[in-house]
Amino acid sequence: MDQGTDQGTDQGAEQDSETGRGASAFPSQAVGEIAVAGAPWLQTPCLALHPGLTVIIGARGAGKTALAEMIAAGCDAIPPGVNARSFLHRARAHLKGAEVSVTWTGGETAVRALTPGAAARGPRARYLSQQFVEELCASDGVTSGLLREIERMVFESHGVTERGGAIDFQELLTARAGRHRDARARDAAALTALSARIAAESQKEALAPALAAQIAEKSALVARLSQDRDKLAGHKDSGNVARLTALTHAAERVRTVVRFFTLQEQQLAALKDEVESFRAREAPAALQALQRRYAACGIKGEAWAPFQLDYAGPVERVLAEQIARAQRSVASWRGRPPIGANAPMNPAMELIHPNMDLEKVPLAVLEAEIARLGQRVSLDRQTSEAFTALSRRIVAETDILAQLKERLADAEGAAARLAQLEGERAGAYERIFHGLKAEEEVLSDLYGPIAARIAAAALANDAGSLRKLSFTVRRTVDFPGWVQAGETLLDLRRPGAFAAPGALARAAGPLRDAWESGDPATVSAALADFRETHLDGLIGHAPFTDPASGEYRDWTQRFIAWLTGTDHVALRYTVAYDGVDIRHLSPGTRGIVLLLLYLGFDGDDDRPLIIDQPEENLDPKSVYDELVGLFTAARQRRQVILVTHNANLVVNTDADHVIVAGIGGNTGEGLPPITYRSGGLDDEETRRAVCDILEGGARAFRERARRLGL
Repeated sequence: MDQGTDQGTDQGAEQDSETGRGASAFPSQAVGEIAVAGAPWLQTPCLALHPGLTVIIGARGAGKTALAEMIAAGCDAIPPGVNARSFLHRARAHLKGAEVSVTWTGGETAVRALTPGAAARGPRARYLSQQFVEELCASDGVTSGLLREIERMVFESHGVTERGGAIDFQELLTARAGRHRDARARDAAALTALSARIAAESQKEALAPALAAQIAEKSALVARLSQDRDKLAGHKDSGNVARLTALTHAAERVRTVVRFFTLQEQQLAALKDEVESFRAREAPAALQALQRRYAACGIKGEAWAPFQLDYAGPVERVLAEQIARAQRSVASWRGRPPIGANAPMNPAMELIHPNMDLEKVPLAVLEAEIARLGQRVSLDRQTSEAFTALSRRIVAETDILAQLKERLADAEGAAARLAQLEGERAGAYERIFHGLKAEEEVLSDLYGPIAARIAAAALANDAGSLRKLSFTVRRTVDFPGWVQAGETLLDLRRPGAFAAPGALARAAGPLRDAWESGDPATVSAALADFRETHLDGLIGHAPFTDPASGEYRDWTQRFIAWLTGTDHVALRYTVAYDGVDIRHLSPGTRGIVLLLLYLGFDGDDDRPLIIDQPEENLDPKSVYDELVGLFTAARQRRQVILVTHNANLVVNTDADHVIVAGIGGNTGEGLPPITYRSGGLDDEETRRAVCDILEGGARAFRERARRLGL
């Protein structure tokens, strides 16, 4: 270690003794010395560091950031990934084999390579590079990186006992708000299912006019075919024709009964499959999910058995009985032909007694009697064949007519079902926002310790910046994304209410306001109002116009899911400084906010804090007013290593230790020589360097004073 370095550090320590200030960083949490090996361009390979506030100054390009990064590398504090602007990345070709040795004040020593590729370890220091600060303070407001830092500090503001075993913010939030999130997920799933059902019912309702028209057309066709058949039979067979007509109508009704019990049997078989699948797969998976989610609840082993989901009663017996009953009904109503397949038919022998209720006769008997009468109503072979063909056609068209009538009845009942489903959907939609509100309250509670600290600073009339900071929990709405998703579902080439650019965004403005700040009832009412006002206009831009098509049904389902979805609404912390939302602050003021977080609220982190030029984009007054006090307070509890160009952060913080970086001429081979000289502010040479580098020299300082009339 060179003599200047030892002297500067000793003087700084002596000054601390005289002022009674002292640094309180624990010996195991303060870097006492670094040494770099394998780097011939480094003229000062060993440097001592002060456990309080060390500032690194020097001209631009003199190696200040290089020293900060080497210290950070020795503390495993370089973040993962490639920072193309960092010294270690740009100089990597000249750092092969180079190592940095970090000796902590407590005596521990660690050696790390200066090139990437070392094994991942937990960082023993916090390093805020220029690029890190720039990314977190980007012009678009609360970035994901800054949000993660806010969440980390909120988490660390809670004691170990309050964390309940959680190791990070997301785990703590899940523990506190998990039940509300689960409820939201269930309501969202219900909303998706309801949207599918509403789409299906909407399609049925839309099909009602077309079904009515088809029924009218089919009824007319059956009437014409019946007239044609009557004409073939002639007047002398009018009795047989009337009997044949009655048999045909009875067969139509019996077929409806057969279809009913056949569908019932199919539904029961599908239900049986679902019950077996639920017991074999879904119920065990649900139990395993419960056990994972509530692993700390204290329930062990066989005590979980009662939580296995199952049906309340003997479903196997119920299903077996119902399936057997449906099968008997199908067999009974189908019946057996009264004449064998190969047996000749006697057209003169009636198969059904004249007084028998035809609608209670099995279908096979009715069809046999219809065939027998079909042979009796004609005299010649050609007429008989035509009569039989017409009878078959009438039976087929009548069967289709019966199905159309069933569908029309179902479609006409869609309106009532839709009203009920709409009510259920509105309830599920509102409950989702009740869940959001409950989670919002949990987030506010988590922020409580930091809020208390801010309130204490304000109560004490703290002159610092802590009292200017405030945290709030707010809903964030990806409104542009929601609008874009909606516009992709619409054919905006078609003329209509939303053909003009931006029409959807303008129409949904009140809905966006409700999403952002409305209570659950207000949000639900806003959606209902939007639907009532604009639904017809939106559907007018549907890319498919045939309600009977599968494409229209699929589009309707996607459209309803988009309209009632809530994935674009989320919760997050936001920060305000001096009453102004961080989104509306300049990048420089965002930098102040970031430092407030690290220096004012990161109280549980006693690791060394290495910061590279935090004053970028800040005016000198802001540096003095906002940052000086923060650094002065921070060094009382942790080691701070600061790269700066600002004299306020050196002189007015009364830095414990100053390192002056210098660079020699570049010989064209490798890196230019870099030196570091250490000292305290009580050292004349160090003060001269501070004046020369940060103020432009004594002459420049006096010239500014003269112009200002000082």
